[in-house]
Amino acid sequence: MFILRIIQEERENGNKPFEQVIENFEIGKSYSVIKKGSSKEFDAILETYGGINKDEIAAILCVEKRYDDNNVFFILETTANRQFSYFVMTESGKTFERL
Repeated sequence: MFILRIIQEERENGNKPFEQVIENFEIGKSYSVIKKGSSKEFDAILETYGGINKDEIAAILCVEKRYDDNNVFFILETTANRQFSYFVMTESGKTFERL
């Protein structure tokens, strides 16, 4: 079983400190990573989600299991005021892959 850990750090501007939120999601036994520019599938998946800015997305994580009946996570690009770290972890808490 894999877990996705997202560490999100945001601030209003360069003069403010970052605020941090850490989230963990059970994603099941398998997943796929589709990076921007590596496959036509990236664009096809984004087309099904209207209103998403393609420039903000670095990759798409397709997973086996989510509770909201959606099987994708968008791996967002880092900006000066918004930073993200994504880790796929094992059940025991060890990092399997950093996205």
